Parts: sequence; structure tokens; C-alpha cells
Amino acid sequence: MGNTLPITILLKLNKMEKLTRYLFIFIFIVLGFKSSGQIASERWFACLGGSEWDEGSGMIRVDNTYWIVSRTKSNNGDISFNHGAWDIWLVHTDSIGNLLSEKTFGGSYADGGFTDIKGMNDSTFYIIGDSKSVDGDVSNNPWPGPNGNLWVLQINNQGEIVWERMLGGSGTDWIRDANVTADGGVIVLGLSTSGDGDITDPHGAWDLWMVKLDQAGEKQWNLSLGGAGSEEGGSVKQTSDNGYIISGCTDGYGGGNYDTTNNYHGVGGYEDAWIIKLDSMQTIQWQQCYGGHYHDCATNILELQDGYVVLGTTMSNDGDVSGFHGVPGNGASGNDIWVFKIDFSGNLIWQRCLGGSSDEYARNIFTTSDGGFMIVGATGSPDGDVEGYQGISSGIYEDVWFAKLTAGGELTWQYCYGGGGREYMYRGAVQKSDYNYVVAFGTDTDTWQCVAPMWPDLRIAEIGDSTTGINQASVLKGIKVYPNPAKNYVVFENKAWQTSLQHTDYIHITNIYGQEVERFEIKGDKMIWNISQIKPGIYFYKTDGGAYMGKIMISR
Repeated sequence: MGNTLPITILLKLNKMEKLTRYLFIFIFIVLGFKSSGQIASERWFACLGGSEWDEGSGMIRVDNTYWIVSRTKSNNGDISFNHGAWDIWLVHTDSIGNLLSEKTFGGSYADGGFTDIKGMNDSTFYIIGDSKSVDGDVSNNPWPGPNGNLWVLQINNQGEIVWERMLGGSGTDWIRDANVTADGGVIVLGLSTSGDGDITDPHGAWDLWMVKLDQAGEKQWNLSLGGAGSEEGGSVKQTSDNGYIISGCTDGYGGGNYDTTNNYHGVGGYEDAWIIKLDSMQTIQWQQCYGGHYHDCATNILELQDGYVVLGTTMSNDGDVSGFHGVPGNGASGNDIWVFKIDFSGNLIWQRCLGGSSDEYARNIFTTSDGGFMIVGATGSPDGDVEGYQGISSGIYEDVWFAKLTAGGELTWQYCYGGGGREYMYRGAVQKSDYNYVVAFGTDTDTWQCVAPMWPDLRIAEIGDSTTGINQASVLKGIKVYPNPAKNYVVFENKAWQTSLQHTDYIHITNIYGQEVERFEIKGDKMIWNISQIKPGIYFYKTDGGAYMGKIMISR
């Protein structure tokens, strides 16, 4: 027999080699991408705006269309009218970002702020923002002046104002969050220095201020939260027991309705994250501080079956916080995204810092079908938890950042979406599925702008798992791509190429971040791509016009 092995042994060895290769591929996907194989890419995008500053702030999905609220200073391009200075800009698009309608709301002065939109039902929406105006769409502002007040509008699905109302006092009142309540009204969270007007119980320099309106815009009650110092607001949600849960931060000064036994950690005026639970009669059931020595704040909160998950930011690495990326308290390191879970009494269960050596923040957190969470925020870091940063200068330019956590807070997947410049990401995110989101934000990336190169435009994009949703039968019909997985070369073969090409076409190869790594001209019915110098990983191919596209695994 010499050196020849029996056929049964050869078959077993061949089978073991295949199993080893598939095991390597599985480990590569799981470990190399911190995920279970999810690969994200841009499915579609749209750019809207004028020659001045335009950006996205909040959005909702209705009947497979999108309603986006933005701030704008433009009076041209896609903006049909500007009342003066900043306006609130309402945009309605179809399922792939084509503009269906748009309208601005405002007066002669600045309107907008942390603008958001919430759906009471499929035909009636609330727009919440700030306004300094006393004219235009503002019918009554009892406190004219430069400070600004909360402005709430109810509109129909034609963009027509049903009613609008100014809220606040003669001080400064800024919007922070709002949500539709079970009775169809709206609960609004602001930040206030006023001690008159609609504010009946001020406590200090800056208070959190809640006001509840019914469906007709009538004020039902209001409540200030805070001590003698300053507070900042994050979010307000109605809870399953018809109470409310509020997230924000406080500098820990006593007085008012702030409880000084809250386990405050800050030093030198730094704020702690502050969570307050109210019952259905607006009585404080409990409140608690969370954080370390430096600045910590809560920006959003979700009720779960066994407690709450809190989204925020931190500059600390002590107290309740561990795992901070960078130098704690150092402005050059900025914030980490900070996520923590508490039980229904406010006891801390787990916490997690997310980010790199620069600044991260987030206001969007969604639950996923595996009991975990998806965070949609922004990053300026090229390191730490962040992979695939697109900005041309870390710490200055920010990408939209997706971070997937397990139910216990472990990071399993992340994705950067950016164009090199600064992407202004606020609350403009809609979840379609666990790994599929539509985002709306402002961008000053030159290649992403559609009107003027100096100021941001509004960009709307769908980001989805690019390993699913492709109709392989129709997309791959007529083309062979082999071997796959591949080690040294990949063959692209299509008999129709020999006779059907009337002009120069190319095959484009991109990595998981959408960056083109190879492009070669189709010159016959069989093209060979030499991959001996290409790093192992998942790549995508597409011909001009998208007639053929697919995925390639390179392994060694």
C-alpha cells in the first residue's frame, strides 16, 4: 500500500478537516465580531435640507412611513418656509426615505431645542420642543423674552395644528422629554428656573419640572423635583402601576423634595444619576442616586418585568461605576455610555461602561427578543469597545454607534455608522427588529451632504443585518462564486458576462464596515480574485447596479 491510506481513513480525515474548518469559522464570527454573526450595513439612505443648519432630533414610524422632527435654520432646498431664526421642521417620508411632505412650525425667534415627536395614534401626534417666539404659530406666550419656554403641539397626519400650548414661567424652561400616557394625554419633562406661571412649587436653581396635559391640551397637574442646587433631566415614563419613573441627575444639595440620604457620591459639584419613582398620585415612592465622584447622569429608562434598565453617561470609575474607559474626570476622555439595572425598589443589580478613550453618549435604548438591549448613540472613539470608527479625527467627529448587550449587560455586538465628519445623533431612532433600525440625524460629512457643504443636513438611513433579507434565488441566479469559504482565491463565474456586457462593469468588494477593499473590471465569463493578502473575515461583493450581490467568508 506504500504511503496510501485506506479510503475509510481518508474519508474520516476529510470529514474532520471540514468540521475543524467550520468550527474555526464559527469561532471567528463569534469572537471576531463580538456577536452571533450579525453583520450590519446601510440598506438605504436619504438626505434632506437647505443651505443652513438642519438636523434630526426625534422620529416615529406610522404605516411603514416615517415622521421626523428636526431643527432648521434653512429657508430653501427641501424647506418650504422659515418663520425666522430656528424653526421646528416636520418631515414625512415613505419606507425608503422619499420625501412625502414637510412643514415648519415656529415664530420670529428661536424654536426647537430637544425636539421630539410622539404618536397618540396613527393619525394624531404630539410635537414637543422649546420656543422663544410670540408670533407665527405661537398663539399665546405669557412670558415673552429671551429665556424660552416649553412648547407642545398636537397635530394631525396632514401636519395641521390641532392645538398648541406654551408652558413654563418667566424664567428659563427647556424641554428634556415627553411621552404619551395611557389616557391619550402627554407627560412632559422639562428643566426650569421659573418660580411663577405654570410652576407652583420651585425648589432651587434648576429643577426638573413635570407637567401633565390631557388630549385637549388642558393642564391637569405639575410637579417640580429637586433641591436647593441644580438638577438635569433625562426622561419620564408612565409605569405599569400608572405611576411615573423619572431619570436625570442632581448635584446633591439638600432642600426641596430631594432626599439627602440618597447615597450621593459626587464631589466638588459633580452630579450623580438620579432616579425618582412616583405613584399614580404623584407622590414620591422612592428616589436614589447612582454614580461616582465625577459627572454621572441618566438619559433614559425602561421598565422591565423585574425592574428597570437605566441608560446614561459617566466620567467616574468608583462608587457604583467600574470599567470606565479613559481617565476619570478628565474632559479630554469625555463620557462613557453607562448602563445599569435596578430592581423595583431602586437597588443596583449590575452596571456596564461602554466606550473608548474619547466621548460617548446615548439617549436610545431598546429591548431585544433575547431579553437583552440595543443602544443607539454616538461615539468619538477609535478604541476600547469601539471597532470600525469612521471619523477623520477621534474626539472631534462622532459616529452613530450601535451597541448590543445581553440581559446581564455583556457587550456582544457593536457597529459604527459614520461618514468621516460629525454625526449629530439624538433621539431619532426607530427599531424594526433586533438588528434593524432607522435613524435620523444631522451630518456635516461632506460626501453625505446634499445641499450645502458648510452646515449639517438631515440624513435618514436604515441600518440592518446584511446577512439576512437577500433573496438568494433571484440575486444569485446565473452566477457561481467559489470556493466559499475561501483561502487563496475566489472565482466569480457567469456565462452571460461573455456576451451581455456592452460597457465596462466592475465587481466591488467591501468589508463589514462598508469600506471598499477591492474593485476589478469584468472582462470575461470567469474572474479570479487573489485573496492571499486579504485578512480573514466576512466580505461582500456587488456588481455595478446591484444585479449580483452576496457574501464571502475568507479563512486561513
